[in-house]
Order: sequence, then structure tokens, then C-alpha cells
Amino acid sequence: MLRTVVATIVWLSAVVLPAWAADKTPADLVLVRPGTLPIILTAPHGGREAIPGIEPRNRNDKNKLAASQAWGGFVAGGGDLNTDILAQGMAAEIQRKTGHAPYLVMARFVRNYIDANRPANLAYDDAKAGPYYDYYHAAIRRFIDEVRGKYPAGLLIDVHGQSRQPGVVMRGTQNGRAVGHLLARSGLPAVIGPNGIFGQLEAHGFAVFPANDVPPSGTGENAGLNGGFTLIVYGAQTAGGIDAVQLEFGSDYRQKAVLDKSAVEAGRAVAAFYDAYLKDLRN
Repeated sequence: MLRTVVATIVWLSAVVLPAWAADKTPADLVLVRPGTLPIILTAPHGGREAIPGIEPRNRNDKNKLAASQAWGGFVAGGGDLNTDILAQGMAAEIQRKTGHAPYLVMARFVRNYIDANRPANLAYDDAKAGPYYDYYHAAIRRFIDEVRGKYPAGLLIDVHGQSRQPGVVMRGTQNGRAVGHLLARSGLPAVIGPNGIFGQLEAHGFAVFPANDVPPSGTGENAGLNGGFTLIVYGAQTAGGIDAVQLEFGSDYRQKAVLDKSAVEAGRAVAAFYDAYLKDLRN
């Protein structure tokens, strides 16, 4: 099944998506910003806008409910509160600290209509939703191909929110598989060391789970959220993939009163990781 999904994504990157005549086009409901840094931020679940003329996903479809369990379950409703603001704030701070903009792909549509972090057959029910989903994933594929073509290495960061442990950021690397290139090149410190991505998150005030003394291997991340569809399709373990991590920000970090601070500190953590492990790489 994974090979079919990957082949579909690759095909999408090679076609020109047709013009869309709805009140809200795919370009209206997916924020796509090219970058000048080998870092890609994605945010599939922070959208707030309905899609005109499209039916919401059917939460009573038992077959889809069962099939969705392999991908983290069927979640309807509004999505991961404020992760849209968080991702954009992180991008702005990364640019401020490095002088270069990361790539950004962010869903503006509500998860109730499309879950962009699921395979297409589980992501939506109304066929008219397909072009929005395809546009989101074609943008990610295009940016990954660009980063792979221009830089020795890069990192995709998939931004999510969770309430299971409100005061932590849950680490998702598919237990190391999605960051295989990074681990092979720089070892465990690049992930959980003082200047690694999760070490820097901790240094900038975030509690992380699993703790940074738990290596990204075995089943250490399985008690939390170890990385979903985006990491499985685009991570380092796939042909044409890139190192990728999933950041599940606890709800405490996404409250309005602290949201700006969370975005700034997370952006600074990513910038510090870039300085330590990506900036000075050469072909």
C-alpha cells in the first residue's frame, strides 16, 4: 500500500493541476510559500475555513473508521487548534534568526472536510475535495524535490497539536526511521543532543516526550505519537524522501496567551539546529 501511495504522490508532482472553479480554489485554501533554506514546515490540521460545496467527512462510515486506525484514527471536527499560527510564527522566527525563509505548506481548510495527514482514500469523502488534497501534497513533493536538488540535506517539520499530555511536545520520528539520513550523518546528538532538534526544543523551554535520554529507535516513541502519514510518505526511509520529524505541541503551548512565545522559541530551536547540523554542509 505504501508503494502505491508514494507512486501517487510522485505522479502528482509531475502534472499540472487543473483550474478549479469553486468559490475557494485550492490555492486559496492551501498556503504555499517557497523558501531559501533546506527546511520545510508543514501543517495539515490547523485550518479554519470551510470548503464551499463540499460535504464534510462522514464519521459514521464504519469501514473508514476501522481503516483509519492504522494512521492514528478518524478525527473529525476543527483540528489542531492554533497550529496554523504556530507554524507561520515559527517560519517568521527562523527567517529572522537565519536570514533565510523556510518552505511552508499549510492547510487552511478545516480538518472536518479533509484530513491532509491521511492517505487520499481516507482523507475525504466528497470527490470534489480531491484537488485541495492533491494541491497540498503536490506542494510538499515539489519542495522536497527542490531541497534535495539544491542542498546536501534538509529537514521537514510536520507541525501538530495534541492534548494527551498538554505540557509536552511529543517527538515523532517513526522511531528513527524518518530521520535515517540525519542519524547516519551526525548520530544521535543531531536528534536528542544539546544542539539536536529536540535538545534545542528542551533548551528553549519545551518539555519533550520521550525524554532526550530515550534514543529514536526500537519502540521508544510508541507510547506517544510517533509520526503519521506525512512522515511515512516523505521521511528518510522512502525513496526520494527527506529527514522528517513530527512535532506534537501540547495544548498548553498553543493557548492564546503563550502562542507567540511558543512560536518564537520553537523557531529559535529550529534555527539553532540548522546552524549546528545543516548550515555548513557541502556537496
